[in-house]
Formats: sequence, C-alpha cells, structure tokens
Amino acid sequence: MSDVQSLGNARQRGAATLVIVMVLFFIMAMMAAYANRNLIFEQRIASNYYRSGVGLEAAEAGSEWALGMLNGLNINAACTGSGNPTSSFRERYLGMDSGSRTLSPLVASATSASCVRIAAAQDAQGGWTCQCPAGGWAAANVAPAAQMQPSFHISFEPAARPGVVRLISHGCTGSQSDVCQTQQGAANAQLLGGATVRVEAALISALKMPPAMPLVVKQTITDGTGALGLHNSDPRSSGLLLQTGGSVADLSTDRLDSLPGTPGQQALLGDDQQFRDQASDLMFAQYFGMPPAQYKSQPAMRSIPCTEGSDCSTALLAAFNQGMRMIWVDGPLTLSSNVTLGSAALPLSPLVIVANGPVTITGPLILNGLLYVRGNLDWSNTSGHPALVNGAVIAEGNLLAAGRVDMRYHAGIMDALRNATGSFVRVPGSWWDQDK
Repeated sequence: MSDVQSLGNARQRGAATLVIVMVLFFIMAMMAAYANRNLIFEQRIASNYYRSGVGLEAAEAGSEWALGMLNGLNINAACTGSGNPTSSFRERYLGMDSGSRTLSPLVASATSASCVRIAAAQDAQGGWTCQCPAGGWAAANVAPAAQMQPSFHISFEPAARPGVVRLISHGCTGSQSDVCQTQQGAANAQLLGGATVRVEAALISALKMPPAMPLVVKQTITDGTGALGLHNSDPRSSGLLLQTGGSVADLSTDRLDSLPGTPGQQALLGDDQQFRDQASDLMFAQYFGMPPAQYKSQPAMRSIPCTEGSDCSTALLAAFNQGMRMIWVDGPLTLSSNVTLGSAALPLSPLVIVANGPVTITGPLILNGLLYVRGNLDWSNTSGHPALVNGAVIAEGNLLAAGRVDMRYHAGIMDALRNATGSFVRVPGSWWDQDK
C-alpha cells in the first residue's frame, strides 16, 4: 500500500513540474514574440528614417544642381551641352525684366526640369539622367530597377524682392514624379520617402554700377586720326560721352554726338586728376561692386585662355555661342577678326569682357556689351568696315585710337547687364524643407 501511494505522489509531482515548465515556455514564447515585434517596429522606423534621409538628400542635391544650372551654359533637352544648343537653363525657365529686375518663372507647370538616378545595371557609372525641356515637361522614361531610384524635380516661384527667385526641389526615393508627389498610383507608394527643399536664389549683377557714358579712360586719350566717334542720346545719362583723367584736346568735335541741342564738347569730363589718381582696384569695384579677384571667382564667370599675340576673336565668339555672358581673359588680349560679340537684338544678350592686361584691336569688331581693360587699349581700324561698341568701354590705362572707331552708349544693354546678367547665389537663411 505504501508503494502505491509513493508512486501516486511521484506522478503528481511530475505533473506539477510539467505544468510549471509549460508556463515558463509560454512566458518565454511571449517574450520572444514581443522582442521580435519590437525588432520589426524598429526596422520599420529605421527604414522610414533612411528613406526620408535619401529623399531629403535628393531634394538638396536638386537645389544645388538647379543653382549650378542657372549659372551654366547652353543646354539641350537632356540638360547637356551636346548638339550645339542655343539656350541656357535660365533662359528656358526664368523671365528676367531688365528694367524692373523682376524674375518670374516661364513654365507654369509643377515641374520645369528633373533628374532620375540610373541603376548601375543600366549605367556603369550609376549616374543620373536629366531632362530640361524647352516646352512642357513629361515624366522621364526610365526603366524601373530592383533597388531604390531617387529623383528630384525642379520648379520656380516668384519671390517678393526684385532680383530674387524661389527655387523648389522635390526629392523622392522613387523615379515616378506623379507617384512621388501624390503618394498614390503605385503598389509600393506607401514605401516612398521624400522631401521638398525651397531656396531663394539672388542675382548678383554683372555690372553693379554701369557707367553713364560710352567711354571711360583713367589715363590719357590719343586719337591719331581724329576719327574716334562717341555717341550718347540717352537722356537718363544726360548724354555724357567721356570721362577721363587726361586731356580731351585730340578728339574731333565732328565725331561727338550728345543730346539734341547739346554740343559734344560739353558732354566730355576731362582732366580729372582725382579720377586719374584713383587706385585701379577701387575703380574696378566702383563699377562691378567687388574686388577683381572676387569678381573673377563668381559662378557665372568663365575664363578664356588667349595666347599672347594671337587673335582671340574666334575663341570669344565660340564662348558666346556656348552661352557665356561673362568672360575673363588673363594677360594681353589681341582681337583682329571681323566678328560680332554679344547681341543687341531683342531679347538682349550683351557680353561682359574683362581683360586683365592690355588689349590690342586691329580692324573691324562689333561688341554689344562692355569691355573692361585692366591696362592700355590700342584700337586701330583702317579696313573701311565698322568698328563699333554698343554699350561702353572702360580702360584703366591709356587709349590709342587710329582709324574709324565708334562707341555708342546703349541704355538697354546697360540695364540688361545690371538687372538681367550675372551670377545666381543662394540667399543666406532662405532654406527650409518639408518632409513627406
């Protein structure tokens, strides 16, 4: 009897132990399930943070890309310079009023230009494909990839201040613009991340303070043949023709044209000793609003190498045709070809040439814009063809003119250089973003 009782007690203890073990296993299973749930939740949070970060980086990259494109050269529909394109990014998308300095978008659609990341399987460089259409924008035809394909889409809005435009960059982790902006229309739309970055871009004038006359010479003027012609019929500038630190005795009165009823000699400002003794860098900053080194380094400025003694006319013409509107030439500059630099046709496309050294011009040349010479200017034209500047010429040294050379003050070109030509820079403190 005692053996049977002992066996029953052992069975009861075994059953109690089994119950306790099962309870412990259940608790451990619940803890594992809870830990796994937290892990999945944290993975989703990390994934959302990652996608949001990629979208913000894409939007920021888009704003920097668009700012660079505003300071770039002529482009085609793929945003590159191949195929001899005839218009720049800013000409395609921004209206620039040279009178009021107002900047306004030319494209009313939500997107003006865009870029999509190309998968490494499609492009060995894993680069971007972009589109900058001159007309209406359409979604890029990019084959979907197995991995993430970030994209950004650029648009513009008018700003409250003259000379400023608001640049909007929509960044997204997907390649389809409509899905990125509406978060609808695709099975994985809920997995997309994106952000919108808004930046105000301001135009730094190519010519901060335009001269009020067609010719400015810091030192002396020598008109060997008496054929240097100065013309200014703009009432805003009082018809002024010349400012110089030297004498004006060599100029022929028959070649001076000011406002109707105003003798040409009365429109000449000569023998200005204070102007002649002014430091060259201060004179430069007076017109351009910054020292020469800073002006040379701004985003829209392009440096053109010219071999000393060789004709640089064709190189300057090619640069203008590529979309350059501000050109810096180091060293002596020689021009001896019959070319037209810049355009006086509407819409005006003037050219600024800064020669960091002496300039020699032989023969006919037409310049629509401004020539600034950081040295002496020697211009001779005995070809019988016109040698003309529509705009202004400024020389820090002496001027030697021979043959028929005309300089005509063009108020519209001066306004275009001041209010519609220059470099775009980001306005400090204007950046903000909005996550999706």
